Amino acid sequence: MDFVLWLFSLGYLFQLVATAMLVLTVLKTRSIFGLSHDTQLLFLVGQLARLVWIYDTRLYKYAFAQAELIANVLLSAYACYLCHKYALTNIMTTPNYLKAGPIVGICAVLCFFFHPGDKGDYFFTMQMLVSFTIFIECVGLLPQFYLMVRRGEVEGMTKHYIMMLGIARFFRTLFWALMYMKGESFLHLILADLLHTLVLADFAYLYYKSMVSGKRLLLGR
Repeated sequence: MDFVLWLFSLGYLFQLVATAMLVLTVLKTRSIFGLSHDTQLLFLVGQLARLVWIYDTRLYKYAFAQAELIANVLLSAYACYLCHKYALTNIMTTPNYLKAGPIVGICAVLCFFFHPGDKGDYFFTMQMLVSFTIFIECVGLLPQFYLMVRRGEVEGMTKHYIMMLGIARFFRTLFWALMYMKGESFLHLILADLLHTLVLADFAYLYYKSMVSGKRLLLGR
């Protein structure tokens, strides 16, 4: 597998590790306090879309990429199940405009207009689903960030989970940088992932301060 494709897959491998950490913590504590069900649903939708468009890419030829994708889909689905099972342990909710449904609808409209390649028959192209996945992942953390800001303090399982997602997005930023240098510039996808990475970088700085000082991770301080 090409080095560039390895970077792309490594990003999702760290996302898999992040979800696994989250699932193990929920199973141990039997609680999803501070965790957004909508964020987990959005990430699952993104993984399901990736399950479709991978057949239109070079990644389909590599067993590692296929295994990583299947594992991500199954684990994301299980995380959503656990969020439903322990829903009563989370007393905080997100506003309607940050629910999974409206966000999926907005990303579906955006990917129709902003995607790599040209439209095919019936104005559809598989590349729309690539944009859909990137857009979903870009805004997928908004419900989670809303809950964290509202509470002002980040729960232990949540902060480790988001930090791992930050590492995942770092690898994908490298992927886009190398693609850009090769002349394959998908500006709207790069901007979406770059915005996502910058937000997570700010969180990573707060996470680092919290781990060094041994204090709680507080937002806005």
